[in-house]
Amino acid sequence: MRPLLFSLCTALAFGSTANAATTSYTCKFSLGASPTGLSKQSPPVELRYVADSTTGKTYLLGNAGSSEVQAIANKDGVSFVEITASGNVMVTAITKSGEAVHSRNGIMFNELVPSQYYGKCVRQ
Repeated sequence: MRPLLFSLCTALAFGSTANAATTSYTCKFSLGASPTGLSKQSPPVELRYVADSTTGKTYLLGNAGSSEVQAIANKDGVSFVEITASGNVMVTAITKSGEAVHSRNGIMFNELVPSQYYGKCVRQ
């Protein structure tokens, strides 16, 4: 049941491409927000998500390496959820038009370390 559900979610999130094993989103976030305020990100924060329809897995390729993430599709877009090795939660939500927000919800040394980035993603 789970592979069927993933295939359905992937098809809804990424559309269908004949004979394609992978679909990706390349994202650039140029505006950041933290408890200290807004800041322009120069260079932009870049993330890339790759979904493999053959294996049913989705990965985040970022500046710190790659990790498996969960893709959650809805009728207006897709969200990717990453739980880091330390248990922090990162979420990227992307609309069908490519508008995107990436939220990092971290706790380090007993302190909240929140941040959010705004930008655009392109589906390939």
